[in-house]
Amino acid sequence: MDASQVFCPNLDCMARGKIGEGNIVSHGKQRERYRCKTCGKTFSAEAGTLFEGLRKPKALIVIVVTLLAYGCPVPTGCATR
Repeated sequence: MDASQVFCPNLDCMARGKIGEGNIVSHGKQRERYRCKTCGKTFSAEAGTLFEGLRKPKALIVIVVTLLAYGCPVPTGCATR
């Protein structure tokens, strides 16, 4: 992802929501992470999205949400025993 197309998700940051201002720089090589030069906070590319903090593959999450949207029921009783 291009750092110029990302904005700082920090609610207290003066540059929050500003895209293409040059205040966001890349902060990681293995995982997509960014740092705001205005407030100094770091954040992942998934910050503020459905995928933030999840450890499962994105494809699995998309499948589950799609099935729920189409009305497929969530199994109950299987894990409670």
